[in-house]
Amino acid sequence: MGKIDENKKMKKEALFASAFKLFTEKGVNNTSISEIVKGASMAKGTFYLYFKDKFDIHDRLIEYQSNKIFEIADEELNKADCKSLEECVIFIADNIIGQLEKNPALLKFISKNLSWAVFSNIRIAGRDNKNCMDIFEEIINESGRKFRQEKLMVFMIVELINSTCYNVILSKSPVEIDELKPELYETIRRIISQFEILPGEK
Repeated sequence: MGKIDENKKMKKEALFASAFKLFTEKGVNNTSISEIVKGASMAKGTFYLYFKDKFDIHDRLIEYQSNKIFEIADEELNKADCKSLEECVIFIADNIIGQLEKNPALLKFISKNLSWAVFSNIRIAGRDNKNCMDIFEEIINESGRKFRQEKLMVFMIVELINSTCYNVILSKSPVEIDELKPELYETIRRIISQFEILPGEK
């Protein structure tokens, strides 16, 4: 990355940081672009070089924050000793849940849109130009197993993690997170099994 690109990246990240703080404290409707640029110590015109309006930065911030969650999970996965595809996917799920447990404000902000990151074009910083879907494709390729509709399988798994954990983490309803996890992970195993193409199948 050249100096100009690095400078652009830093400006965008400063705008993201300012917007995230304001959105989580005041909400999108009560936040102005003037407040966002003031928090990022930039001129208002700079904002429009990167975003159309505050709703554009809101949506792209969801992708950005979700992407960071997967980036951290991927970094931790590379240190782990997972033996199977199922173990790797459940490791990622467990890491994501842990991150969201520690940061309820982030969970509220992302709401139930964690899968946006999987299908966005945002690349993971310093990870060989990898995006979130690449993480799952790499796990699948390394397993040597075949699956139909891989993107749909990943989408269902990520949506399941996000939607089931949302109320459990924020309101401890209908169960505590430790009670949810075994059932959630068993369901993930079943989804993987459901999509797998076994030897001899077409």
